[in-house]
Formats: sequence, C-alpha cells, structure tokens
Amino acid sequence: MNLKEKIWEYMLAYIKMDTETGTVKERNSVDFFRQWFQQVAYFKNHAANWGMYPISGDSLNRKIPWGLIKGDGNKTIVMIHHSDTVDTEDYGKWADLAMDPVALTAELKKGTLKLDEDSWEDLISGDWIFGRGTADMKGGAAIHLALLEAYSRREDCKGNLLLIAVPDEENLSAGMRGAIPLLKELAEKHQLQYALMLNVEPHDREEDQAGLMYQGTVGKLMPVIYVRGRLAHVKQVYQGLNPINILSEIIRQTELNPEFIEKVGNTTTLPPTWLYAKDQKKVYDVSLPMAAAGYMSLLTLDRSPADIFEQLKKVCYNSFQKVLDDVHHSYQRYCEISGQSLPPLTWQSKVMLYGELVEAAIEDSGQVYLTEMNQVMALIKEQITSNEMTLIEGAYRMIETTIAHVKDSSPVVVIALTPPYYPNVHNNMLPDRAAEISEAIMKTRDFAMEQWKEPYQLKDYFTGICDLSYAMFQSDKTSIDYVEKNMLMWKDLYYIPLEMIRDLSTPVLNLGPWGKDFHKNTERVYLPDLLERTPQMIQVLIREILG
Repeated sequence: MNLKEKIWEYMLAYIKMDTETGTVKERNSVDFFRQWFQQVAYFKNHAANWGMYPISGDSLNRKIPWGLIKGDGNKTIVMIHHSDTVDTEDYGKWADLAMDPVALTAELKKGTLKLDEDSWEDLISGDWIFGRGTADMKGGAAIHLALLEAYSRREDCKGNLLLIAVPDEENLSAGMRGAIPLLKELAEKHQLQYALMLNVEPHDREEDQAGLMYQGTVGKLMPVIYVRGRLAHVKQVYQGLNPINILSEIIRQTELNPEFIEKVGNTTTLPPTWLYAKDQKKVYDVSLPMAAAGYMSLLTLDRSPADIFEQLKKVCYNSFQKVLDDVHHSYQRYCEISGQSLPPLTWQSKVMLYGELVEAAIEDSGQVYLTEMNQVMALIKEQITSNEMTLIEGAYRMIETTIAHVKDSSPVVVIALTPPYYPNVHNNMLPDRAAEISEAIMKTRDFAMEQWKEPYQLKDYFTGICDLSYAMFQSDKTSIDYVEKNMLMWKDLYYIPLEMIRDLSTPVLNLGPWGKDFHKNTERVYLPDLLERTPQMIQVLIREILG
C-alpha cells in the first residue's frame, strides 16, 4: 500500500473514532492509537517507544498518545496534532454520516442537504472530501501517521520523529499543556534535541492557487473586568454608584479599540471584543446592583501580558474617571434644578490588578482569607468539574471572595486573567535557531513551486489559535510571575508550566492541507493537498532539518 492509500485509510479510521471535545469520548483516541501502534511493525518491536501519557489532574482522565521513531543522532522533529473534534449537531438528521466522509459526500451529491454555491462547486469537482474532522484535523493527522510509519521502515533514518496526539485543543488545550512534562521526560530519557515542532492544522487560503504556512501563532488573553459600585435605593441614586455605568464605559473604550491592534511582519491582530457582560444581581429589586462584570478576548503578537494589562489598567482608570465626571455633572445639575444644597460627592477612581487585590486581602484578613479561599476553591473546582458552574462564574466567585476580605469597601475596578491563556510565539523569539528553520522552509516552498507551480506564502502568525502557543516561551521570570499572580484558578483548575516551556523552547511551523468551513457541516479538505502535496512538502522539510 503506497503513502497516498495509507493516508486515506488512516483518515477514515481516525474520523470514525468519535472524539468529541470536552467529553469522555475524547478517550476514544487512546483506543485508536493503541490499535495503530500495535499494527505498525516498528512499534510492535519497540514497545518502549510508544505510550499513553496521562494528563495530570484531568477530570476526564484523558491521555496523550505518543510514539517515537529513533534514528541516528539527537535532532528531533515533534509532529503534533489534536485528536478532538467539535460535535456533529449542526449536521441535523445527517449527523450519523458526519464521521463517514465517503457516505456523507455521496449523500451530499444527491442534493438532500442544501449547500452554498462554493461548497456545491467543490463537491461536484471531486477534489474535496466532506465530513467532521476531514480538515480540522484528522486529515492532517493521517498525513503524520502515514509518514511516521514510512520512516519507521527506513534503515538509514537520520534524527528522530516524535508523534504526539493531544486532546482538548478546541477547548482549553489541556492536552498540549499536559504534554510539556512528557516532552521533557522523553528529551531526558532519549537525549532528544527538539529542532522543530511541526503542526498540521489546515489552512484556509486567501487565493485558491496559493498555499499558506506559518512560522508563529497568535497569542490570546481573556481579561476579566469586575466592577464593585456602591449600593443604593433608586430613590437615593446619588448616594450610590452604579457599576453598570462604569463597566459600560470600559466596554465602550475597549471594544474594537485600535490602540490594542498589533502588526508584526505580515500579520495584524483584530482589536479586542467583549464576549460577556452583565450585572451580578441574583434577583430583581429596586436597588442599584452591587457589582457588574464581564470578559473580553484580546489577541497578541509581540506584547507581554504585563504590557497589555498596564495599558488596560490606564483605560479602566480613565473610564472610571469619565463616569465620575459625568456623575458629578449630573449631580450638580440636579442640585441646580431642584434648588437643593446637597453635600458634595466624594467618589474616587480606583483600579487594581487581581494580584494586588489578593495582597490587600492577605494584609487585611490574613489566614481567615486564605482559609476561606481554600474552601471556596474546593467548591469551585467540584462544581466546574461536574458542569454545575462555568469557568467565568468561578472567576467571579474568586474575585468576590477576595474583595470581601479587603477593609476598603469603596468602589473599585478589578482586572484579572481567566483561562485560557495562549502565549504568542514566533521563530524570531529564538534567533540562534531561526536561520536553520527559515532555510528549510524556503527549500520546502521552492519544492512546491517547482513541483506544482504553486506558491506558498509564509505567514508570520497563525491567527486561528493553536497548540503551538506552548512550544516556546521567552519572557523573563518577571513576566511568568505576572501571569501567575493575576490568573484566576492558577494551579487549582488551570496551569501552564511556563518555566518548563521556556527551557524546552522549540522553533515552530504549521504546514497542513487546505481546508474549508471548519466546525461547520460543510467542513472539507482538499484531496490533492491531503494525499500528495502536503505529505511531499513535509518530507522535504524533514530531510532538510534532519538530513
């Protein structure tokens, strides 16, 4: 069976194995890989070179399948992909066919499912195969599997290939975060030197005849803004301070704010956008709300969390001050119109990072606060694990518990980080190693042009968020401490071994097949890429790096 046939066989078998993200079905990948390792001759003869690595503290007891092909020397390419896929509910009555690409594609050709014009044209062209996971990302994964098996049969294999299949990429990347200790253990045990982390996420082309590859990936922060106001009955509105007013101004000053846009090389981030915001009232009454909160999504390319949070802190302070100015103006006009002489308002702007709030709570309440927080965290962990509480609800509960132990009860804006956090990465962060990878990439691009007259554009950053964010971390200890102090649920429910990642820092490349409509019922992958072009390009890349 040739390489093309192997890729096809492995893709269909892998897709058939339901690995819906965030559910126990993700554990099905272990069954798939155990069967696969046991049928590949190399792994049958080298049982110590593959395994299922448990993710520490994972509530779903997921594991990370891995396999190592040992050749001559220490240089190693880490071939990663994620094993989870999103659910199939959007396929409706055709959900049973979603994980059978051949049957689904045949059904689509009958016209029973209404398709947009682009999807229909791709369908009838015969160049695309439809189905959940064909593009994102079991098609690409099958390329890695077929190549790994092919290399395992070579007697003159130089260097090493390490395959890692991580769960949970579509959620919080628990798999990739949990794989870092595995990478460290394997490096120490087998004297591996990681030369490249190669991902196979599909790319969505800007031009039909021009492929894309990426030498970095965008970062993502999820800032939480919690505003405590001052309670008052609506009849005495000036005696209180409405936190909705403050939060609304912060939202207005940050939503799509171009001051947060970054451009590095040929990539530009979108500005921040808010995903959720509301008051913290549990029931209706005629009082002002005590608090309001929300969170936003903020993308990064080259800036540290500390830099961004200092900018965000200034915006929050200015927003708070603007609201106070408006309140004072309204109050003054009320006094003029009513003819009353009322005492002046004394509100002041106050903005704190979560780490600063914790320090204040410890200073004011000491062990009493720490004891209660431990109890609250145990409850939060239990309820989030059992799906009785969301991550953001747990984040609010932590802030509320902390703020209750601070003696100063004046209105305040608290800024924190909530999971997930994706560091931005780029090969330029590793200048002493970037040149070698750049040369290999250039030769791979040249090969594609010579072979198929197809240009491949090298993008600086993959903007879809991916596991390569955990391939390197070059910030100093101060930045690591900054994340740890301000990240909610750190080490209790969410953890990134940043120092370990820094020690293992590895150049990256994302080179995957062309795909379309990821997470939609028209998800599909381009067969010429899947079966021929991407595999051959990866082979060139491997040869250039490992020799």
